[in-house]
Amino acid sequence: FDKDPTHSFAAFFLVAAWLGSVRSSAVPLTMTITMLHQQDDDASSPLPSESTPLVSPKPSTTTPSTKNDDKRISLFLFLEAQTPNGLHYESFTILLILLSVLTFILGSLFLPQYNSNSNIAYKCGSTCDAIWFGNYPDNSLQSLGIGATSLIEIFIVGVFTMDYLLRFYTADLIHVKYTGITGRIKFLFSFFSLVDLASTVPFYVDSFLLPNTDLAASNFLRMFRLLRMLKMEGRYDLALGMIDDVIYEQRGVLGTALFVGMTVWGVLSSFFYLAERKNSDMIYCYWCEDVDTSVCTMDEFGFVDCTEAGCPPPGDDDGQEVCWNVYQSIVLSSFWTLMELFGEFPLVDQHSMWGKVLGTITAVFACAVFALPVGIFASGFEAQITARRRKEGEGGESSPMA
Repeated sequence: FDKDPTHSFAAFFLVAAWLGSVRSSAVPLTMTITMLHQQDDDASSPLPSESTPLVSPKPSTTTPSTKNDDKRISLFLFLEAQTPNGLHYESFTILLILLSVLTFILGSLFLPQYNSNSNIAYKCGSTCDAIWFGNYPDNSLQSLGIGATSLIEIFIVGVFTMDYLLRFYTADLIHVKYTGITGRIKFLFSFFSLVDLASTVPFYVDSFLLPNTDLAASNFLRMFRLLRMLKMEGRYDLALGMIDDVIYEQRGVLGTALFVGMTVWGVLSSFFYLAERKNSDMIYCYWCEDVDTSVCTMDEFGFVDCTEAGCPPPGDDDGQEVCWNVYQSIVLSSFWTLMELFGEFPLVDQHSMWGKVLGTITAVFACAVFALPVGIFASGFEAQITARRRKEGEGGESSPMA
């Protein structure tokens, strides 16, 4: 190169061009490595290629805590039906819920003490009761010593108990507020947690804490399992959340409508009291039947005496009233007035002329009073739906720019 400067310049430009090509290829190389490191842990490592370095400064490793988190996330997605197997499990739990409620309803048909006139009450024997209904503690499962139960109920409670424990384990993945011991305590008092507890805990109380007592009424809590279906795929959860939003946003107007309704209720109750407190047709006698209330007398305070009609004197039966007028006070009148505001007129034949006039006025006011909250909720739902659609539209328009 010393003999010919032209050769020196040519060599310089060749080296510069080569260095420039290497530098330009460094950007996509870095991006490729970054994208490879962002792949899921389950994905297989890429084979060496032109875009993969031959020597990696620090190979990627998966710590045991990361594996544990991955398992918890997979479990959470399974419980929330976000995987194919999770969808099958959700359908299975729906089937169990319907089976549990159906056996509870049909089991009431096989109780002779309540269906003595029905032949079907005696069709389910000890084995049948042990499999399906669990009405009697002396069925074929008597040897377990856990009271009246059935194989179906034991299996369903076992599945739902395991489901609840796993949901409790992954509760922090639902929301960050459920993280830690304090967060788990908050989760215990959440709506769906209380539903799960109400539908499973009574079984353990009846079976292990109080096995020899008759707590058949606690079996009714199985019906709470229907509420578990509200969280399936989040369809109803969104609707329930919208109801909360509507109530919160329209709380001022709803408070005004409630005040108007209470005022109308109180005023009409007072008018019914004035119109019917002396009406003998409104007299009701609990302790005697077929009473001719026309011969009953009432004092200025509204107390009824039907001694001449064959009833015991007032106060003879442990100081209790034998007969009374259902409109003898504004408090008693408010119950019947509320029924008429809801469109029911159970005492229409016993009403006096003024009572029927008030009944007509009540029907008119009822339409106006109950139309207020209906309109408020309708406008509130429309506003919430419009706001959510606008928010989704803004998110969709901004995503391409991002």
